[in-house]
Amino acid sequence: MRVVIVGCGKLGAGLALELYKRGNTISIIDKDPEAFYRLGSDFNGNCVIGNGYDKKVLEDAEIEYADALVCATGNDEINAVAAKIGKDTYFIKHVIARLYNPKKAKVFEALGIKTVSTTGYMISRAIELLSYNMMDSVALLGKDLSGEIVRITASMNIDGYLVSDIDLENEFKVIAILRDSQAIIVNKDSVIKKGDILYIVTKTDSKRKLKIALGI
Repeated sequence: MRVVIVGCGKLGAGLALELYKRGNTISIIDKDPEAFYRLGSDFNGNCVIGNGYDKKVLEDAEIEYADALVCATGNDEINAVAAKIGKDTYFIKHVIARLYNPKKAKVFEALGIKTVSTTGYMISRAIELLSYNMMDSVALLGKDLSGEIVRITASMNIDGYLVSDIDLENEFKVIAILRDSQAIIVNKDSVIKKGDILYIVTKTDSKRKLKIALGI
């Protein structure tokens, strides 16, 4: 997936590195060029200097192609403005904003913006929020890269589905489930539960159909 992150502080940099390691395409914005040193030499994403609420800067980060926007600066107001621009102007479906004041959470949620606040687990929580709606590519298959193994966390949309309800012959197939840290090799009658991590083999050009089957 393509993710734009506004703010390259501890949260933004940590999230960028973790998502990048998982094979995602990352653009990260910060007004301080030295902030990007937090990413280290192995990060090869797109680093954009500027304010995350500036439309020109957001477009330099290719926000129009993004699947998700994470607003992770140290300022609630900046995060709110950037998140609202992402939602209203670029129609980003999945937007997450960092909040220092959790009392503002209801306002953000009313705008369709998910929030993270407690510093101890913000990175893992942000990834969790994204994973319910996004597919991580685990492996590319074939010399022509025409196939992939992807993983996604099962949402309420498919809670109670059978594996056979998802599978589509010759296009994609659920091959395993990770549930409560236990690996399950599935069959067509295996039941999917909310929170399961699904491993699916799919043709690359069938991923749009797969997203529809998964209700995302």
